[in-house]
Amino acid sequence: MERGVLAKDTHGSTVRFAPPLVATEADIDFLVNALREVLAS
Repeated sequence: MERGVLAKDTHGSTVRFAPPLVATEADIDFLVNALREVLAS
């Protein structure tokens, strides 16, 4: 949430992302970069 992304935990080690159907390439890039930062920290 601090990085502007919301996700839902599911079972065990799975994280669910549910972008809107109208997500742009820039939206997906933003998500991937935020996820990369979180996993690296």
